[in-house]
Amino acid sequence: MIIPIRCMNCGKTIADKWRYYQQELQAMFKASGTRGDKEDRVYFDGKPIQDTPEKAVLDKMKITRSCCRKHFLTQVDLIDKI
Repeated sequence: MIIPIRCMNCGKTIADKWRYYQQELQAMFKASGTRGDKEDRVYFDGKPIQDTPEKAVLDKMKITRSCCRKHFLTQVDLIDKI
């Protein structure tokens, strides 16, 4: 699926930020060396939760609205499979 041009809820333009988000996220994962391991899982059991790379990149991009963050966090990039 292709990222929407605008946020479905607030109408803010988000498509121009998608490639930067992907590049920064991949750079952070390469630097940390982990992705998809059991250590990456987060459980909401009342303990403090560490900041994730996704949160760090979205904060860096100054995307603060939860509706816009939703698009970045739930996007599945299927364009290569089409």
